[in-house]
Amino acid sequence: MRFPARRPVLLALSAALGLGSTPGAAQSAAQATVAHRTAVWIRPPASPQELEGKLLAAKQAGFTEVLLEGFYHGRAIWKSGVAPMELNYDALALANTVAGREGLGLNVWFETLYWRPASSFGIPVTPLWKDSYATLSSKGQTSLEVSRLGFVDPADPEVQDLLSRLTGELGRLYPRVGLHLDYLRYPREADFGYHPAAVSAFRAQTGLELRVPESREGGAPDDPGSRHAPGGTVPEWRTFRQAQITGLAARLISSYRAAGGRGLVSAAVFRLNDPLQDWRNWPGLEVAMPMFYYPAPLLYRLVPFQFAPGESVWPGIQVRAGGSPLAEQLALLHSLGYPNVAVFGWTPELP
Repeated sequence: MRFPARRPVLLALSAALGLGSTPGAAQSAAQATVAHRTAVWIRPPASPQELEGKLLAAKQAGFTEVLLEGFYHGRAIWKSGVAPMELNYDALALANTVAGREGLGLNVWFETLYWRPASSFGIPVTPLWKDSYATLSSKGQTSLEVSRLGFVDPADPEVQDLLSRLTGELGRLYPRVGLHLDYLRYPREADFGYHPAAVSAFRAQTGLELRVPESREGGAPDDPGSRHAPGGTVPEWRTFRQAQITGLAARLISSYRAAGGRGLVSAAVFRLNDPLQDWRNWPGLEVAMPMFYYPAPLLYRLVPFQFAPGESVWPGIQVRAGGSPLAEQLALLHSLGYPNVAVFGWTPELP
């Protein structure tokens, strides 16, 4: 899938404000014939009755696709042979039945590298978690210590294998259900990715050494004769970490497809430029959903988008009580050339 190229800021701003040439009649007619698709992110409720009711309400509200939170807190919502179950019923089996009956597109929302909330959230730690899986900052801190969100590292071989088995299982058990990748990135609160497996692989690949905390590496102090540098100053280190994310994306999509998965492959991505999350070059990614969540629709015109309009980019928006109505936000984005949109925060009670 080829995604729209990143647009220069001035060009993006001009387009958002409606400056420049006016679209011709043929272009306007073509835009009018494009079918709009609207996805909604949903966490499955505690009971099957509540889940079915929410899916029916989403259909009635005009949504065409459901991004059902299916692997989160390190647990799955289906009867998995890889991960423990999150709920006391098979939410994916029920959703698959309802979606098929109602004509809804169904996708599993997969919180790829975020496995463990901080203990203050009161959520039990998944049995999948190992402290050795945690990604580390340049200061040797885990993301739990920095942001209260426990991320595992994409360079850890056991993490890679476990996630690949999960996406493969999804493709085998539910071939028509799509795969929606989220949290396929490093934490952004600090400079992360200094997992021992990553540092070791980087050293073997480039011959470069990184200054990492001795207590985390478990090795001897730095050799003054070697090529040491803090990670943030080594371009090869940035490229290496970007490749870890891209490589994991490719592996998960491949395992899903190889197991029989035929659904849409999409990902929630950063709306600005993240040099470590190069989603435009993820092999097999069909749809990107950059998360905007602007509080006022006017910002969609005033803040330039980083990419050109197209059917493969679905802007992620948020609705909330007292905020701008969903219909108003959808109409604006459609007018800017984005026929498909993803919605976070929707509940049946919202307008």
